[in-house]
Amino acid sequence: NVAGVGSCSLCPGCACVGIEVSGSHVKAVAEGDTVTAYARLLHCGSTLHVWNVDIRDSSGELISNVRVTNYVISQRKS
Repeated sequence: NVAGVGSCSLCPGCACVGIEVSGSHVKAVAEGDTVTAYARLLHCGSTLHVWNVDIRDSSGELISNVRVTNYVISQRKS
């Protein structure tokens, strides 16, 4: 979700769709704990955005790492 919102905010008026998602879960999180996603843009092209997303628990420990590739589609003018 954060990668999609990030791509949409960089390209107003465009549709951004995820074309590849790959993730690894490295640690469990305790029930009731808060997790936070931190997204970093690795590549910002005119049609492709590549993001790295780290999900961390409230103590800052890495829970999951996800790489997302979004395809940016320009809206056609009528």
